[in-house]
Amino acid sequence: MFRATASIALLGAVAALALVGGTAWSAGEQVGAEAKKPKPRVIRGPRGPRGPRGLPGPRGPRGLSGLEGTAGPMGPAGPVGPVGPAGPVGPAGPSAARFSFDVAAGTVETQVLSLGGLVLRGACSAGGDLSFEASSTVNNARARASVISAGTPDKVAYDEDDDLDSTDGFDFVGADDDDAMGTIVYRSATGASTVTADFMVEQYSVGGAGRCLIAGTAVVAL
Repeated sequence: MFRATASIALLGAVAALALVGGTAWSAGEQVGAEAKKPKPRVIRGPRGPRGPRGLPGPRGPRGLSGLEGTAGPMGPAGPVGPVGPAGPVGPAGPSAARFSFDVAAGTVETQVLSLGGLVLRGACSAGGDLSFEASSTVNNARARASVISAGTPDKVAYDEDDDLDSTDGFDFVGADDDDAMGTIVYRSATGASTVTADFMVEQYSVGGAGRCLIAGTAVVAL
């Protein structure tokens, strides 16, 4: 019985050793086998269809303003707009006047011009003698006149009145009242207006009847 027990024990020990050795060999062999295991080959399939576009994301913050660019070329002119309303009436400006006095002999003194304070009067006597005089609508005005008349040689005359009143008759032509031309310059007492008048004078006859002619233009500055 002792031998049987020893035999059994010996067989158990051998079996245990065999079991440990086998297990160790199996584990080593398994580790080696796993290290040598080939990498599987991956086969890529065809690309699938593109998916639908996603929704837009929220707007980001506004960026900084860029540098101002160069000016572009001028565009074509647009159509003419409608006429605007009329503006207010402006102040009176300088004006001009024409005067003409062509009368038969025997014509009494007649006003020829009244402009800016200067008054010119003309007359033609029964004998056909012309007279041409100046006065002022206000007292204490001033006047200067020059006359050039035909002759051999031509004659130049000058006359002035430093106190021209409303009741005066400044005879600035005098005897140079035929085939003559001249200029008279008038200044009001305060200088608020000045008038320049250029004129011509002539004594002539038509069919033996005497006539007198005065004609010219005057400009006033206010």
